[in-house]
Amino acid sequence: MTTKHFQSPILTIFTRRVPPKHQKQYAEWTSGINAEAAKFPGSRGATVLRSGPDQTEFHTLLQFDSPDHLEHWLDSDERAEWLERLEGITIECEEVNSLTGMERWFTLPSQAVAQAPPRYKSALLLLLGLYPVSYLMQWLASPITGAIAEPVARLLTMSMTIVVMVWAVMPALTWVFFWWLYPERRRDSAGVT
Repeated sequence: MTTKHFQSPILTIFTRRVPPKHQKQYAEWTSGINAEAAKFPGSRGATVLRSGPDQTEFHTLLQFDSPDHLEHWLDSDERAEWLERLEGITIECEEVNSLTGMERWFTLPSQAVAQAPPRYKSALLLLLGLYPVSYLMQWLASPITGAIAEPVARLLTMSMTIVVMVWAVMPALTWVFFWWLYPERRRDSAGVT
């Protein structure tokens, strides 16, 4: 009997800067390639966002249920055909980043990184945030949870903790400790290679 190893979902972000005169053509191309990717096993869809002062940056967030399924799409003939069509559209610059699982917690929107920090750093930062937040949530919820069954009380407390961790604590800790999580980014920004 073979054991299938667990694979975490993966998010790949394609960022391309497109001059205004090619944006309509690029938007049509993006719609087509994302529709093609959606036909592949494990696809969880794609989202396109625009940013930049003149809205020239297109961010495509492509999600698959595993790195293997993503690789299947990236190596496919269908994708190669779509990339050939892109050659007629001027792209000023391009950046690609992939994130899996909880490493998304350790990435700031303005600081794209090529890979996750070492696991021991992620674990320490998670512990630094989770320990006080779990006690705080337990204390805040105690007036409500004292009157309900233990499993329901625990679910309520955990739900509150997760919401606060994902939307407030981890982004704040990542911002404060970015220099420690990604020391190579600090060297890069200082011009050191």
